[in-house]
Amino acid sequence: MPRLGLLETDTLYDGLIDDYGSYGKMFAAFFDALNGRLSYRHYQVQMGELPQGPGECDAYLITGSKAGVYDSLPWISPLQHWIVDFHQRGAAIIGICFGHQMIAHSLGGTAAKSDKGWGLGVLHCEQDLFANDSKLRLIHSHQDQVVTLPPGATRLAGNTFCPYAALAIDDNVLTFQGHPEFSPAYLQRLLMQRKGRIDSEVMERALASLATATDHERVGHYLLDFIYRKNEG
Repeated sequence: MPRLGLLETDTLYDGLIDDYGSYGKMFAAFFDALNGRLSYRHYQVQMGELPQGPGECDAYLITGSKAGVYDSLPWISPLQHWIVDFHQRGAAIIGICFGHQMIAHSLGGTAAKSDKGWGLGVLHCEQDLFANDSKLRLIHSHQDQVVTLPPGATRLAGNTFCPYAALAIDDNVLTFQGHPEFSPAYLQRLLMQRKGRIDSEVMERALASLATATDHERVGHYLLDFIYRKNEG
């Protein structure tokens, strides 16, 4: 059974913890619902916990966070060095939202706060991941974006609002700006926590978009295939 290391880089709002636990627990529940047959090890990055060697797990996933890659928080620099080190040592690394941005930023690209504002709700991106469909639809919740790709990276999805919504590097890195682990109900509750800080029209459009079906399960199986390939390799 492959082991996935979940690098948790945030704490949920108090009003969400009882029902959702943490981003790491949300990912575990997401993969379990897809019959992923994984075991998990959780690392609390904000508390200074990071894997010490690539062999601790078969793959690693860096979660979303309210933090930005440019924030002067004590855990940001160690995580950046960890990404560079483990990538050089051939570890399989997945990044979601903040994790996507942090990986790109650490490996020679750039992530920054977008002048386009919030990306919220279900976004439709052109994609090169799946045959028979030109679009990738995932729930997004971000102000920051990857603005330049790292050397050797391949863009897998994007649109005019978010040009680099998914990328791969060296067959060992796979990242998504969108959240396959988010449900519409979770985003609705998350947005209520941020009411007053987001323009009401942006909020209304985001909530209306949640009626759109997403490719979260398809992306979940794609991530599981990646993890299993690394376990077998």
